[in-house]
Amino acid sequence: MQVNVVDVSNLNTHTAKNGRQYQSIEVMYKNDQGQAQNKKLMSFANPAVFKAAQDWTKGDVVHVSTEKDSNGYWQWTAVGGADEVSDKRDESSSATQGAAKTTTRVSGSNYETKEERAARQVMIVRQSSISSAVNTLSIEGSKASANDVISLAKLYEGYVMGENDSDPNSLDDLTDVPL
Repeated sequence: MQVNVVDVSNLNTHTAKNGRQYQSIEVMYKNDQGQAQNKKLMSFANPAVFKAAQDWTKGDVVHVSTEKDSNGYWQWTAVGGADEVSDKRDESSSATQGAAKTTTRVSGSNYETKEERAARQVMIVRQSSISSAVNTLSIEGSKASANDVISLAKLYEGYVMGENDSDPNSLDDLTDVPL
C-alpha cells in the first residue's frame, strides 16, 4: 500500500519487563483512501522497517508491504519508495541493495469455500429452528422434553430447507405437537 507520511515522532526508548531496552517511533500517515492513521513501530519487531521510518519526513510517499501476524494485527514487513520495496530479511545484502524489489501477494484466501458457507447456513437454520421449536412448545407454560423440541426443530428445518414441501406431515399437521 502507498502511504503519505504526515509526521514521524521522536525516537522513544522503553524498558521491557525482562529489563531489555527497545525503541519505538510512531508514524502518522494517510493511507491509499486518504484516511489519516497511526502506526507504532518497534525496533525489535522489524528492524529494517524501523530504521527506514526514522528517516521519513512530512510529504514522503512510501510503499509499505503488510502482513497479518499470529495475533491478527497488520504488521509492516517491508518498505521502499513509490516504486521499490526493501525486504525485511536481507537488507544488508549488496546484491539486493541496488535492485528494486517487488512484493508478491499471498495466494489463497481466508474466505470460506462454497461448501463451508453451505454448512454454516445449515447450522444457522438448525439453531434458529431449535429456538423456534422451544418458543412454540413453551406456549402457555407447557413442559416439553428435549426429544419433542428436536423433532419439532427438524420439522421446521426441513420446511425451511425445502425438504418438506410435499410431505403430508408438514406444518399444516401440527396437531400432534405436545403442548
